[in-house]
Amino acid sequence: MRVYVLGSGSSGNCAVVEAGGERIVIDAGMGPVRATERMRSLGADFIGPRPPLGIFVTHEHGDHASHARPIARALKAPLYAQDGDVLQRARRKVDVRSYKPGDAIALGPFVVEALRVPHDAPQVAFRVSAGDRRVAIATDLGHAPPGFSAWLGACDLVLLEANYCPRLLEDGPYPLHLKRRVAGPLGHLGNDQAARVAASLEDTRVSRLVLVHLSRTNNSPERAVAAVASALRRLAVEALPHGEPRTFDVAPAPGVRRKAEQLTFGFGRDLAPVSSSG
Repeated sequence: MRVYVLGSGSSGNCAVVEAGGERIVIDAGMGPVRATERMRSLGADFIGPRPPLGIFVTHEHGDHASHARPIARALKAPLYAQDGDVLQRARRKVDVRSYKPGDAIALGPFVVEALRVPHDAPQVAFRVSAGDRRVAIATDLGHAPPGFSAWLGACDLVLLEANYCPRLLEDGPYPLHLKRRVAGPLGHLGNDQAARVAASLEDTRVSRLVLVHLSRTNNSPERAVAAVASALRRLAVEALPHGEPRTFDVAPAPGVRRKAEQLTFGFGRDLAPVSSSG
């Protein structure tokens, strides 16, 4: 499995997950032209010979969904979205299919699971499995909900939000109402919150942790890594700078513990059965 992150942050989010000769796309916060340029910089083509099996949108904020319709049309792929006015209007132009948090959707080699997370718009984290490999993308959440760490801990690669440094946010240029929104329980994860989540992932299946969705104004990769690494003893951590494209190969760590996966089976009993779509 390979993950192409074409951008992460307020300037536009988009990732391509590839396995078994197939692809899915997570979020559409940039247009086809910019996505194509970013993908080419990583040595691959965004518009390939075969359309992706689906484009999954986490929520309707512009940096995640503003280009959903043009990307779906350019890729000739179905758009998977929660029920909502903005994306449902795209039904006139593209194939829009609803998903519900808690459902698991089987598409080709992939199983895509959505977990609702707290944000000021209906928002999910996604977990994508292909064979024995699994990645989670979890951004735009104001706090870690119950079961979140176990859900992430069943993955090989975790892309976790570390949006802001509390001190930079407090002293920075944002107006007070925006500072309160970002740091509130329906806003974004700060470095200290990400550190607590990261500490709970030690001694789980997770072999690679990447901090994403960093604010250009209120954070830096160095600050995010320093804050999270201070809470860790064994799990390595890295940060993806705002808007920078990067490729991640997903591989299970040798001899990895399966404790988190066992916990997830208990947590996952609340999920609906896997359904076939597409």
